[in-house]
Amino acid sequence: MIWLILAAGGALGALSRYMVTLWMGRLTQPYYVATFIVNSLGSFLMGMALHIAADQQLLSAFFATGFLGAFTTFSTFAFDTVRLMQEGNHRGVFLYPALTLLAGIAFVTFGWQIG
Repeated sequence: MIWLILAAGGALGALSRYMVTLWMGRLTQPYYVATFIVNSLGSFLMGMALHIAADQQLLSAFFATGFLGAFTTFSTFAFDTVRLMQEGNHRGVFLYPALTLLAGIAFVTFGWQIG
């Protein structure tokens, strides 16, 4: 039963990520901005989800593991960083990972406190 809940959450998270990326791509030119926003928003929602649904296994499985697991992605973040490196964007190679890490920690903390 739980694997169905995980799959449903993952499917919705992946679709949501795709839609946000398309929408953000129309608003911003740099490709990494959409990844940064998705991962920051996902970190905030993860903080809230882990606080609110800590003792609710099915809700946590659906939202935290399924939805947010598919919505956010470390591999895209890593790819964007390598792409910045290949483009010779030396400032971006250091700023993007540092800001992503700091924003992720800050947003999880903020989400936890709000939750």
